[in-house]
Amino acid sequence: MRLQLIGACVLLFAPAAGAQSLEREPWGGAVTAKVAAYQDDDDTTVVTSLVDGELRLSVPVAIGVHALVDAVSSASVDVVSAATQRWTEERVEAGLRSSFRGPAAIDASLGVSGSTENDWSSTTVRGSVGRDFAEKNTRLDLAAGYTANRVGRARDPGFEDDLGVVVIEAGATQLLDPRTLVGVAATLSGSRGFHASPYRTVLVGGGRFGFPETLPDERMRGALTVRVLRSLARRIGWEASYRAYADDWGVRSQTLASSLAFELGRSWDLRLRARGYYQWAAAFYREEYDEPLAYMTSDRELATFWDVEGGLKLGWSSGPFAIDAKADAIVYRFVDFARLEGRVALVSSLGAAFTW
Repeated sequence: MRLQLIGACVLLFAPAAGAQSLEREPWGGAVTAKVAAYQDDDDTTVVTSLVDGELRLSVPVAIGVHALVDAVSSASVDVVSAATQRWTEERVEAGLRSSFRGPAAIDASLGVSGSTENDWSSTTVRGSVGRDFAEKNTRLDLAAGYTANRVGRARDPGFEDDLGVVVIEAGATQLLDPRTLVGVAATLSGSRGFHASPYRTVLVGGGRFGFPETLPDERMRGALTVRVLRSLARRIGWEASYRAYADDWGVRSQTLASSLAFELGRSWDLRLRARGYYQWAAAFYREEYDEPLAYMTSDRELATFWDVEGGLKLGWSSGPFAIDAKADAIVYRFVDFARLEGRVALVSSLGAAFTW
């Protein structure tokens, strides 16, 4: 994908979700459908459609499948700098997963997924284990995954490269009192291969020359996330989280998020959410270079920038049926990317679920 909107490898760290599915009655399950849209004033639109299903078998095993389609259209500043016009493409993903409960009440999950688009294909294998302790007041989780990516270039069958990504995450949650839950998660990721965009050109010598983007073959990343959930009243819940990130390219970031959830009667619920993010640029990032260097990039995602996000989510449920709608606004500001001072994006989604 030319804008690299899809991350090389993402672990959503969902062992708790797998454990929850195992609590259903045998042959119980759920089907979920969701449509989401992203639109910004940098002329980029992404529409995502997702269908997911899960079934709990007669033994303590649950299986799940999902299918996802991203439809992307863009003529952003980043695309123009890559000397291309507006483009439209689709990314298709499908996955299979299973979760099961083994000896000593250990929950485990294993999943595989694959995706393809015109210039990128990925295969991901991921697994997790988790266990409750102290009468379910404490939980420990460990997850790991590997993604193999094949990188191509549109209309250039002779170009092909690889990018492999390993992710390991360890987490713990602790119930402090009947109304307070805290959690911490540490993530370590390593990647090796072709990290650059085959479409991006870097300006050198006052803009007189253009060179292909070059990035290191290896990248190590680490992050630490702390989360607090607190019941403020009978029908009001509060959540806050802080995430610190750093990698060996010099990128550092901090994220602070908070949300309030309200139960509006027996069928409705409302969530209000706010998030702030600040990132410091990679050590070798420049918008323009005086002379050629070993590593050169003008990727604004490796620049210094910040963003703030806020929105709401409204949900309704009755018996086995549930519907939710979400809307968020995001404001981005790029500190050292003169071609685009900032952008504003709207993200919305509509989902429905049926459980039995």
